[in-house]
Amino acid sequence: MPGRLTDHEIGPAALSRGEVASTFLLASLVVVLAAGTPDSGFAQVSGTVREQSTGGAVVGALVSVQAAGIRTLTDEEGRFSFPQLQGEGLVIVGAAKGYFNRSALASAPRSGLEIVLSPVPPDDDPTYLLYEPGTCGKCHPEQEAQWTGSAMHLAGVNTWVHDFFDGTGTTGGQGGWVYTRDSVHAPGNPESECASCHQPESWIDQPFRALEPLATPSDAALHGVSCEICHKIGHVDESRINFPGIYPGAISYTRPSGPDYSQVEYGVLGDTDFRFPLFMRSSYQPQLTAAVCGSCHQDKNDPDQDGDFEEENGVTSEPTYLEWRESPYGDPQSPFYQTCVDCHMPSYGATRICTALTPPLTRDPSTIRSHRIEGTTPTFLENALELEMDVSMNGDRLAVEVRLRNQHAGHDLPTGVTIRNVILLLEAWSEVHGEPLSFAGNQVIGELGGVGDPADGYFAGLPGKLYARLNHDLTGNSPVFFTEATGIQNDTCIPALSADTTRYFFLSPEGGGTVHVRARAIYRRAFRATVDQKGWTLDGHGRPLEDLTAPHFGHLMEQAEWIGNTADLPQALQPSAQIALGLSPSPASASTRIVLTVARPCVIRLGIYDVSGRLVCMIAERPVTPGRHDFTWSAETTMSARPGSGIFFVRLETDERESVTRRLVIVR
Repeated sequence: MPGRLTDHEIGPAALSRGEVASTFLLASLVVVLAAGTPDSGFAQVSGTVREQSTGGAVVGALVSVQAAGIRTLTDEEGRFSFPQLQGEGLVIVGAAKGYFNRSALASAPRSGLEIVLSPVPPDDDPTYLLYEPGTCGKCHPEQEAQWTGSAMHLAGVNTWVHDFFDGTGTTGGQGGWVYTRDSVHAPGNPESECASCHQPESWIDQPFRALEPLATPSDAALHGVSCEICHKIGHVDESRINFPGIYPGAISYTRPSGPDYSQVEYGVLGDTDFRFPLFMRSSYQPQLTAAVCGSCHQDKNDPDQDGDFEEENGVTSEPTYLEWRESPYGDPQSPFYQTCVDCHMPSYGATRICTALTPPLTRDPSTIRSHRIEGTTPTFLENALELEMDVSMNGDRLAVEVRLRNQHAGHDLPTGVTIRNVILLLEAWSEVHGEPLSFAGNQVIGELGGVGDPADGYFAGLPGKLYARLNHDLTGNSPVFFTEATGIQNDTCIPALSADTTRYFFLSPEGGGTVHVRARAIYRRAFRATVDQKGWTLDGHGRPLEDLTAPHFGHLMEQAEWIGNTADLPQALQPSAQIALGLSPSPASASTRIVLTVARPCVIRLGIYDVSGRLVCMIAERPVTPGRHDFTWSAETTMSARPGSGIFFVRLETDERESVTRRLVIVR
């Protein structure tokens, strides 16, 4: 098979950060059974986990009491202990990445229990036929039903993807930019890598192939991201996390070979021990909680088309995984720690996974997760941002301060492909006259909000702000499709647990009276110009496109309103200072220039912070005059150890509670 995936021998090697995070979470779930009253005594179960071929200890193996939520990890000699475990006929399961799970029966007290793990053969046989989703559904009907009709299921027939690739997704698909026709890379790489994420079954059989035509898709294309696409991934090379999708060498599949092959299905519970060699054996794969997601939700382009997507000259097109990993949500020591699975595959109240087991294995509902794997759906969009609004008087002007806080998403908002955007729209009008108040500020929505009649959802020039990641090509055009990007022109996405504050001024109505102020945060799936160029009226999965639907012309994430008399508002002591903060370059490999601009005299506090919120370097804390001020920060000279690639935050605050934060990426 051309481009066959490289075999990867998976053993008890050092875990990546993502795997450590997942294992830490499982270890933190250890539940010690109560021993009863002080005079009731206690029992225990202890033993070792060893590797079959060498007899050596398996360090850091996950050991569980099956379906009980009781877990621990083996020490440096492969030993484990449940010091207060009681009961008879307990199923103790050992699991480690790269090995089949194995169980042993024990009745407490029991010491010297030995669990021997055999390695999963690193086969990757191109003749192996992936299971049909319906085959998996025979034992997992709820999971198949959840997946059916989901974005994962429909990934291969997403009409927007086909419109961008070759313009064949919709009747207007040839409008706007089309990869096969317009990309500077199409002559040398006409197939692109779209299929590596959107039609992975076809791609695995034939890497580097183009998307199958939407008019005549095979069953493989119709399956989208199916069961075994995820549950056959034996290893994700996180040093190549920016490679697109199921890329040879970045992802290692386990496709068994031979008439007596050892079938494997990877999972994250680590306490199953099904041994049906020709049908299913279970193996622990902690990367399924996040890194597997990152294989398609973390991408960098390859401007020189040399097949290396980790080079510095590339531009990250979809940074969701690294946004998560570098935030407190991706830190297993943080109280905010959550994996992709924790949010996007929530529990749904079930108590068993498999219907074929007799008697059924009853589990804690929190461990059984939905396989619909939702993202930009109402449940998530309406619970990601927090919007706060303060209204006051500033002389004869109505002053409105709006804070958008990314309080509940484990990554930037918006995130994903660079056409996604969020619009903050401000409106103020007189309740008496019904007329809008005259805008007296300069914070307005740019052209990407849509140039045209606001009544039709074109918001450019109106009070507000557009949040997006805008890239540019070699000639400076922006925004461009991610394959053409050579740099990031502007990034206003809000990092996890960060906030952005903007201010707006309106002239108070003559004679005062009751005023209505409204702020809306509106999610759009694409820039309005792109929607118009393609003539889209439906989203990529055939649902009515909210971007074209009144009254919000997008999905309303959050809204805040104030209705009151201007005479009752507090008078601000002095006009609010307007501040701006810019970084160049970003990403940076050595030092970065920090440029701040203030509209009037104030006291600033300019600092560099890491992803945990710890102050790394205080650059300036002093009064400044109106105008521009330049600073330079070098991570190497500031920090005691040479920093690797990572994310920092540059934060500017003034003595009047104004603040602005920018994300700085250090690339090594």
